[in-house]
Amino acid sequence: MTDLTIGQAQRMTAPAPFALLTSADKEGKTNIMAVSWWTYLSNHPVKIGACLSNKGYSGGNIREGGEFAICVVDEQLKDSALQCGRCSGRSTDKAAELGIELAEAKMISPKVVAASKVVFECKLSDMLEVGDHTFFVADVVSAYGDDSKKQLFAYDGYGRLGTAAEG
Repeated sequence: MTDLTIGQAQRMTAPAPFALLTSADKEGKTNIMAVSWWTYLSNHPVKIGACLSNKGYSGGNIREGGEFAICVVDEQLKDSALQCGRCSGRSTDKAAELGIELAEAKMISPKVVAASKVVFECKLSDMLEVGDHTFFVADVVSAYGDDSKKQLFAYDGYGRLGTAAEG
């Protein structure tokens, strides 16, 4: 075996389940970010975790508002979803710029991505600082979806997105 950098290991362990995470700023504007560092944590109570960079805009929104959504998006958003990871929500309205339709959430303030296979609406319950990232632990307050949609996965780190069949 050969020693690997973390980037090499991440590329070799693809695919990772890809989602768009939505959060809202103080004014109520919804931001969208690309995320594949999310995971199921508990069935009873239902909890999900997401790990976000400490430099990012969304982490501050979650700390202040205490809510976010994990939107496992459909393949039709493949190109625009990838672009969500390449610009900052501090200076860009990603939904408007990238043509991503948002819908009202059922139980949280941030809007959700309309073209989603699964949506998890979350309320923050805990945070853990982990180096240059924060791991946000949340209670899932609503989950819904559309089984006819095709889920995206991140390949080659965040080099490209595709369905499982495209891998």
